[in-house]
Amino acid sequence: MSLSRLSAANVVLEHAPDLAEKVRLGTLGLDAAYAEAGHRKARTAAVINQHNDLRQHAPDLAEQVTEDTLTLDAATATLHQRLEDERLRQLVKESDAIRLADGDTTPALTQLAKRGDITWDQAAQRAEDHRTHRHKTILRAQQALQLIAENWAAVHDLAVRPDAPYTQEILDGLTPQARALARNLIQSLPDRTRGA
Repeated sequence: MSLSRLSAANVVLEHAPDLAEKVRLGTLGLDAAYAEAGHRKARTAAVINQHNDLRQHAPDLAEQVTEDTLTLDAATATLHQRLEDERLRQLVKESDAIRLADGDTTPALTQLAKRGDITWDQAAQRAEDHRTHRHKTILRAQQALQLIAENWAAVHDLAVRPDAPYTQEILDGLTPQARALARNLIQSLPDRTRGA
């Protein structure tokens, strides 16, 4: 018998001893028994991993499984739900911290969820919506500032001759908001730029 066949037989003996007798009697091939033993070994490893996760993250659930008051699958599902709830709470807290730092004065999502005004799922969705909106707003502001930077020479040109008909004609063709902005920019430049 080759070493690989001996190794396969050992795996069968260790993880599927009920099949070892069938192999010995010739009613089941070693390869089929080895494949089934491999599946059992993988399932056993998965169960051990689930127990380890429970012991590490939720000892109370691990104890209930040990006492047979809760199935392993139910305990694992409860643990996953707890971890997801904690992830949502953390996401909401981080969003609240960013909103507060940005000067947002609306009620914190964490407080709304703790009071029961909204669920944590709703708070997390609002936090995600805020994050998306904030990101888009930042991108728009960056693009606007980039355009200003690319066209800053025009502001300098107007600042050199703020009272010239050329400048007035340009300003008159703008919307009131753009005109007010242009005047503020022209006035904010140092006197030497404006030719004073």
